[in-house]
Amino acid sequence: GFVVACLGGSSRRGRWTPARRNYAIAVMGGAELDFREAVFGPGVTEVQVYALWGGVDIIVPPGINVESHGIAIMAGFDHSADSPPSSDPNQPTLRITGLAVMAGVDVSVRYPGESARDARRRRRSERREQRRRLRSG
Repeated sequence: GFVVACLGGSSRRGRWTPARRNYAIAVMGGAELDFREAVFGPGVTEVQVYALWGGVDIIVPPGINVESHGIAIMAGFDHSADSPPSSDPNQPTLRITGLAVMAGVDVSVRYPGESARDARRRRRSERREQRRRLRSG
């Protein structure tokens, strides 16, 4: 499947079944792929990202393995993981690769229905709880 944003925006969200190989292209625009309600098949689902003077946001649910390898030229290719990858060989894997030139690619973990702001608050709260457990343990 393709998500293309040229001088504008494009997104894919809600309940959907991603193809084995997906493409997100953003040229002076923004694209969003929200996988929180996606139905993954077994094995690897690939997303190839190409961003030029734009941005691509990829939102994944907790518990899915994410492999993120990208090239950033005067840009950012960021993946903020909440937990270590699962060792379960049957767990679906989302493999994100691509190129960002003067653009941004952001991969973030959020629960279904959770806003970006709520996710930041949850992660802060989880870090505080983790530090508290380390001090008391």
